[in-house]
This record gives sequence, C-alpha cells and structure tokens, in this order.
Amino acid sequence: MLYLNADELMDVLPLQAVMGCVEEALALYEAKTFEMPDRLAVDCENGNLLLLMPSVAQGNFAVKLVTIYPGNRAKGRPVIDGLVVLAAQDTGEILALMDAKTVTAMRTGAVTGTSIRYLAREDAASVGLVGCGIQGYYQLLYACAARPIRRITLYDLSADAVGTMQAKLRQALPEVEIHAAASTADLARDSDILITATTARQPVFPGDPALFAGKHCVAIGSFEPEVREYPDALFTLVDKVWVDIHFAKEESGELMVPLQSGLLSEPQIETLGRLIQSGQPPARGLSGTTFFKTVGMALFDLTTAQLAYANAVAQGVGTVL
Repeated sequence: MLYLNADELMDVLPLQAVMGCVEEALALYEAKTFEMPDRLAVDCENGNLLLLMPSVAQGNFAVKLVTIYPGNRAKGRPVIDGLVVLAAQDTGEILALMDAKTVTAMRTGAVTGTSIRYLAREDAASVGLVGCGIQGYYQLLYACAARPIRRITLYDLSADAVGTMQAKLRQALPEVEIHAAASTADLARDSDILITATTARQPVFPGDPALFAGKHCVAIGSFEPEVREYPDALFTLVDKVWVDIHFAKEESGELMVPLQSGLLSEPQIETLGRLIQSGQPPARGLSGTTFFKTVGMALFDLTTAQLAYANAVAQGVGTVL
C-alpha cells in the first residue's frame, strides 16, 4: 500500500482537478450510485470525538478516520488528526493511507470553489474571509482558482491569526492584494464573495441586508442545529439557497433557524449537484444574492482520494509500506 503525507498530497492534488472531484461526487450523489452510511461518532470523553466516515462508489471504498481533540490547541498539537483509507472494492485490498487533515482541507476548499464557479457573478473579483484558521486558507486558495480574484479581505477575533494568514497568502498568492478589515461589516462592503469559516455560535455579520446584496455567500463553520454564521437579513434577499447534500437542512442552524422562522421554505433549497446537472444559471432574484451551505460528505473524500492515489502512482510519489 502507498502512504501519502500532507506535502505529497499537495503535490498530487491540483486545485482545478480537486474541484472536478467535487463535481464528480455531486453527480454520484444525484444519481444515487453509491453507498454512504451515516457518520459514526464515538465519544472519547472530555469533549473528544472519534469520527468514522465510509463511502463506496466507482469500484473503490474509502473510510476517513478523524479524531477531534479541542484540548490539543493548548498543547500545541493539531485539534483534528486522522487518516483516509482507500481500498479496492472487488478485493478489499488497501491501496493507500493518506493524511486526513490535508484531504479534508483540500476537498472542503474545493466545495466552496465549485459553489463560486457556479453561483458567484462572473465578474466577482474580491473575496472576504471571516475566520482565519487552517480551513480558511484553503477556502481562499480555491476561491482564487474559481474566479480571477484581485483582492482578499480578512477578519478574525485574533489579530495574530490575521497576521499569520496574511503572511501565508502573500507567499501563495503574490499577485493578490491582501487586507485586514476592522469589522465584518467593512469586510462585507469590500467583497463580492463572502466566506465564513468560524466556530461562532451566533451570526458574525450585522443584520443589514445591504451588506449581502449582489454577493455570493458561503457558510462553512456551522454544523449544529442552533448554530449559524449569517443573520436573518441575508434570507430576506435570496430566492433560493444551495446545499451539497439534503442533510444540511437537518444538521445546520444556518438553514434550520430560517426554516423554523418562516424566512426560508423547503422548496427554496436545492442541491448544487442538481443545479449543475440542469445546466441552467442560478436563480439570483432581484438582489443578485446567492447562498451556499456545505456540511460535507464522505463521497468528497472518496473521489479526492482516488485522484490522489492515481496521480501519486503515475508520478512515483509517496512511500510504499
């Protein structure tokens, strides 16, 4: 079997190709040609979790094993760690082990990039990120791969996090202007695309509809029924909202809260895969605002792992175990 570490995965996973993996997974989801059991969560005490996420499709299966240990942050260790196991369905042979942090970061960024590709205005040239953690960096890499971004604006409660992100982005994207915002309202006014990748439990933007008019908005962080990153004001503008999987409306307060309050109705929710298959432009309504919420699925890990393995074998990358 082959082992691929973080650096090797970055070498064999071109950004545009990983967005292709996302589209492939979305098509599988719409066609229902897969097996994907519910995610298994094991309580490891003290707020620590073990997550197992399997999927089967296209002659292979993948299982992502992830540990989430919030206390590791204070110890200088990764909060999230784990492995992706890729295997052949016909024999059960383990083909590869891969660093799960990198696979997750790459495919999650690619999901946002794919939403930008299909939902954002063609002339979108600026993006604002709220939440300058590890995932935020990949969100911006893919935003710049999906549109010709000239300006990035950052906001985080931690000034150190903003400074660290600025330094990384200036190295990775030297042709793009990088700015820090004094507030999320300032960030929204300066940006055509808004991305939130936070652990906030309440909306991070003020409730002013003008901040969201004509924007493409992406929510990454909220994954609990009462948690949301965007205010009610956004949902007064949208004709439709898009999700990666139907379960998003049952898992995230980003959709559950406006559904319960009547600001949003179920017929307004559409999967991004269905929109892509239709070949039609998104319904932007009078305001021109689009909204995408992702909660992720194991099929993204499978299609991304298949690409990583194929490219690594072709390029002679990785360690044979």
